[in-house]
Amino acid sequence: MTIETDSTSTSAPSDRATPPTKPWWRRLTTWAIVLAIVVSGGIAIWLLSDSDASTTTDTATALNFVEVERTTLEDVTTLDGTLGFVAGEPLIYAGSPDGIVTIDAGGSGTITWLPEVGTTIEEGDVLFTINEEPVIAFYGEIPAYRSLNTRSADGEDVLQLEEALTRLGYNEDEDLSLDGDFTYDTKAAIQALQEDLGIDDTGALQQGSYAFVTGPVFVAETAVDVGSTVNPGVPVIATSTTPSGTVTSVANEGDVLDHGDTMFALEGDPVTLFVGDVPFYRTLTVGSTGDDVRVLEETLSEFGFDAGGDLTVDGTFDDATRDALMAWQRSIGAPVDGVLNIGEVMVTDDPIRVAETHISIGSTVQRGTPIFTPSTSTSVVSVRLPAEDQDLLVLGDPVNVVMPNSDVEPATVTSVGTVAIRSQEFGTYFEVEITLERQGAATGLDEAPVDVEAINDRAENVLAVPVTALLALAEGGYAVEVDAGNGQTALVGVEVGMYADGSVEITSENLEPGTRVVVP
Repeated sequence: MTIETDSTSTSAPSDRATPPTKPWWRRLTTWAIVLAIVVSGGIAIWLLSDSDASTTTDTATALNFVEVERTTLEDVTTLDGTLGFVAGEPLIYAGSPDGIVTIDAGGSGTITWLPEVGTTIEEGDVLFTINEEPVIAFYGEIPAYRSLNTRSADGEDVLQLEEALTRLGYNEDEDLSLDGDFTYDTKAAIQALQEDLGIDDTGALQQGSYAFVTGPVFVAETAVDVGSTVNPGVPVIATSTTPSGTVTSVANEGDVLDHGDTMFALEGDPVTLFVGDVPFYRTLTVGSTGDDVRVLEETLSEFGFDAGGDLTVDGTFDDATRDALMAWQRSIGAPVDGVLNIGEVMVTDDPIRVAETHISIGSTVQRGTPIFTPSTSTSVVSVRLPAEDQDLLVLGDPVNVVMPNSDVEPATVTSVGTVAIRSQEFGTYFEVEITLERQGAATGLDEAPVDVEAINDRAENVLAVPVTALLALAEGGYAVEVDAGNGQTALVGVEVGMYADGSVEITSENLEPGTRVVVP
């Protein structure tokens, strides 16, 4: 039997069950959670919008921290440099401004007498004779350029002569006035001297019959022989000689030589370096006076040779000076003769470093031979400063030099070239010289490549963090995320200053050295 149903009848129940209605208190809890999230999000946004405020968050995941440092920041530009020494002019053996001093003939004729080599001629003595007429030595700086007699015009050379005659004892009655005026009193004093020498007492000095010398004349050698014909200007006596011969020892390249060190030896006789500004241009012996004698006496005293306390540093070579010199000569293996010849000592303004040696054992050395090319004993860094960076380095600027072993050494700019140099290899540049403050740092290094860090800007005693620790705020400004303790972090607003080498200067009343900040 079929039963038909009306379309409006109630349908059979569905297979999907209708969910039960939530209790009112559970619906209230859900709305409270949503409201809390919205409110906390709004607070976070408000805090980040104020760089002077801070917020605390849960650091559930591991973070990287670094400490805030109090340090000095430097903004630097790195330049290539070469560590080495400054080469000087070659040292020439026995070179001096005056060379070997000679006594020249003042007139023409035949040499009829010469003094013996090794003797010393003092004021009032005869230097040599020409045509049996003596040439008398007087002390003075002005040369004997004319005849002197009662008809001579007044002059400084006349005054020199009057002073010499007085020193020699020919003005005991003080009749001779020291005024540069050749009077009859001057003539009388000359006549007395001529009588003592056993020559015609004319009371006049003909040109060529006298010579003004600076002090006692040590006859190192004679330039002519008895019987030689001479003319005015021909050397007759050499007051200094230069040792010459075969090199038997020599300093090595790279050696640093100071005051009193042996430079080389000629057939066993040492040549010694003196550091100073007074040249040794003549032979020094008993009777010599001058600044070179004073320097010798100072040096002998400094070396501990003071003739038993009798040596006086007064610029006068006396017996005590000779005794001290002989003691020093004995100690260094030099000929012990109490005479210092030109060439036994060479003078430089500063200690030298032997950059290049021009002589070797077995070679021959004589006056004028190049010995060494020296360099300063001070280590310097040479830099080619590009012309476009000319203002980067200024005389006196502090810089840092990164050594080959990565040590950083402070240094100072000590020379800046003023002439631009053009080179195909290096372009246009200026030569700059930089001196290390700690010279020992360069021991054993020469022509070594280094980096020079020129300081563009500097901030001392500031708080700094890595640049990566900065957080940029949406409305502007910066903050750092600090460790607030108990697994929490806090945002702290900061003001930024100088940037250098991956770090940044920061300022905040809420930060101090040692505060930990988050870095990526």
